[in-house]
Amino acid sequence: MCRIAINLRLFALCLAAHSLVQVARAQDPSEVARPSVLFLNIDDWNDWNSVLKGHPQAITPNIQRLAERGVVFSNAICSSPTCFPSRSAVFTGIHPARSGNIVNDNSIHPWRFYAGDAVTLPKHLSDQGWKSIGIAKNFHNGDRAEFDEYISKQGGRLKQVQGSGINLNPSGVWGVAAVATTEMPDYIAVSRGIEKLTTVNDPLFLSLGIYRPHVPWVVPQEYFDLYPLEEVQFPERRADDLDDLPERFKRLAHLEAKFGPGYHDMLAEKGYDKQFVRAYLACVTFADEQVGRILDAWDASPHAKDGYIALWSDHGYNLGEKEAWSKMKPWYDSAHSNLIIAGPGIPKGAVCDKAVSLQDLYPTLVDLLEIPSPPQQIDGNSLAPLLADPNADWDKPVVMSSETDGIRYDVVLDNDYRMTRLITGETELYHLADDPHEFDNLAPDPQCAPVIDRLSKHLTFHYPKIPEDGWIEAEVIPSQTSSDFRLRGNCHYRRTDPEASGGQLLCAELRAGKGSYLDLVLEVPTAGTYRLGATLSAQGPCEVFVGTVVDDAAQADTGYPMETVATVEPGNGELEDISIGTVTFDSPGLKLLRFQSLVPRQQLRIDRIRLKLQSSKNNQ
Repeated sequence: MCRIAINLRLFALCLAAHSLVQVARAQDPSEVARPSVLFLNIDDWNDWNSVLKGHPQAITPNIQRLAERGVVFSNAICSSPTCFPSRSAVFTGIHPARSGNIVNDNSIHPWRFYAGDAVTLPKHLSDQGWKSIGIAKNFHNGDRAEFDEYISKQGGRLKQVQGSGINLNPSGVWGVAAVATTEMPDYIAVSRGIEKLTTVNDPLFLSLGIYRPHVPWVVPQEYFDLYPLEEVQFPERRADDLDDLPERFKRLAHLEAKFGPGYHDMLAEKGYDKQFVRAYLACVTFADEQVGRILDAWDASPHAKDGYIALWSDHGYNLGEKEAWSKMKPWYDSAHSNLIIAGPGIPKGAVCDKAVSLQDLYPTLVDLLEIPSPPQQIDGNSLAPLLADPNADWDKPVVMSSETDGIRYDVVLDNDYRMTRLITGETELYHLADDPHEFDNLAPDPQCAPVIDRLSKHLTFHYPKIPEDGWIEAEVIPSQTSSDFRLRGNCHYRRTDPEASGGQLLCAELRAGKGSYLDLVLEVPTAGTYRLGATLSAQGPCEVFVGTVVDDAAQADTGYPMETVATVEPGNGELEDISIGTVTFDSPGLKLLRFQSLVPRQQLRIDRIRLKLQSSKNNQ
């Protein structure tokens, strides 16, 4: 009877959130209840634990005991599968596709550059009467200004036992720590969190970041001993797993821009792949142990009586599935995130298999804590109805946006299917209940066309119609920037500019070397001859190319043969209308418009593109 009453209370909150907020606003601030929140995030932790069952050998008793006291969202994904955009989206409430912060390469600017004057979650709770404390990694740098108190990650680079492990590249490092567990930075960070739970009596928002299992995979020997190398199992994978995918997807899997060609085969040949799996599992168990320590301290503190716990990981991670390593990938292994919420009125030991996103965390806490929404528009859906009834009807597909290896894509997840769409049009589709490892791409099956059509309505990009005068706002055209081996670091984003015709510009930071490019993808409805122009400002000369989109991963490479139109010379720094040249398309369909830098580093700002039909093939 008590459980029924509690759940009815939470359900009423969901149905009347607006009214409750108005009441809270009207109350004397000193009389408003402010339950504490433990906001616990773990870096790069995929579904390898006993809760999500991504790997049968993962030893994770502490996340398991948290799951037994709250709701596990077993079908949660991130908003972007890399740290910088994912974390920024959680704390600002703004989806990466809307902010323009879609990949780690965007971190050439601080996250605040993309968020404008958005009030972050810790700042908003501070404004509402909570004491906000951040410890270690929460945002991706720039934490201090957002919390009442911030304690940075302690310790520098970990020393390793000499001769242990390997160091192939920044994402291929493991070793045995030459320090005791109590000297590990994550252990120290959790100890600081324990101190705050013990000493702070005010309503508390404690946002604590645990860095492992992020690389380098370095932890003390005792954690490796739990996973004897000869007994370590690989994740589920198939030798022919990439055979049913378009070519650009294979490029996404291999991430040659970061690792170079043949990386997966090299790891397998030398046995490094099993070493990496073992090291990752060791780090997972170490991280889980830290989760247990902070949970014990929470339970012993007065904050636990009426407080909430939200545990989340910023994205997933690939360890050989689809021959893929690291994050940044569209597949479920890279997108799947841990998400558990526990607290008063929330069912214990419940599993919700509805499609949800980390983007939902900000609006969910606004509802649970009965506070006003922040002044900015926040994306995502409050999960309060699912916390009241994890089996409630719920049909709200969620979207993940990213770009890797010069390929921009969206992922759309609903309760049954996961779809990826590249801006160049290629699509993959999986039915997760029947195919949890995503071995069989259903996109070519005509019977799945209605599913693809339905999910496509949630994409964050579309191909704008070309008007009669040919002018198209550049910021609404799907775009991507190059990322070649040893030429990584380019990015693009929208930027508000009062001089722009539509109030916004498309900006490209082409900084990875000569040949770096910006691609725009346009859907040309009619074959024929077009006049190409633009309103733009270039800091250096750019060569302009056009071509028809083809199923060839090499088309994402700098130097891929395309039709040369002209060279755009740098101007005076102001936006200028320029005529670029004439192009002829022999067929309708998706076309690439490429601006390729002829200097090692420059910023390109484009207000609009003109593609005006001069004569159609039918009239020639």
